[in-house]
Amino acid sequence: MGGRHAKPIGLHLAEGNPNNLTKQQIEDRQAAEVKLGKHELAKLKKPGFVSKDKAASKIWNDLVKEYKSAADQGVELLTSSDIGVLALYCKTFSEYEKLLVQYQRIENIVIDEHILDEYISRAEEVSEVNYKALRYLSQLASLEGVLKIETAINKKMDMLLKMQDRLFLNPLAKVKNVPKPAGKEKKESAMAQFMNRRAGGHGT
Repeated sequence: MGGRHAKPIGLHLAEGNPNNLTKQQIEDRQAAEVKLGKHELAKLKKPGFVSKDKAASKIWNDLVKEYKSAADQGVELLTSSDIGVLALYCKTFSEYEKLLVQYQRIENIVIDEHILDEYISRAEEVSEVNYKALRYLSQLASLEGVLKIETAINKKMDMLLKMQDRLFLNPLAKVKNVPKPAGKEKKESAMAQFMNRRAGGHGT
């Protein structure tokens, strides 16, 4: 994957123009960006492989909702070239969550592995099929099995972090600091809630 894209000019200006871009530089950046505003986002369709994955589809809907909210505030974070990365991010997050479930299952097996070994050693007669099945479960519970799942989880998390950077998911929380209409109580960003729910103790 290529390097990080320059920060969208809308977000840069919302943060107070920290790089002190000149008026001409700002205009050049605005002209060069192929931005997805609220109208383009409203027409955005998720790829088939995302639609077929229930978890990935939900993540897509949540993120697009946040991008629309940002666009309503005049900050257009996505470009047309980011759509493929967004879809991949949603699918990868879904796979990451499934790996966490598998990891938890293997951890539970590991906890009870001594019970399985004791059962095998005490059994007077164990059919070949049952023995192989029990031994297979024991192998799944081995340290090697746990390490393989942990490695897969770490790889997925690394991919997610890189794509978060590309998709400006973390800076999106800053956009939420744009002044809201008076009378509305400030709430935690839905994006922050979304990411915190999915951290599950394996925070980014």
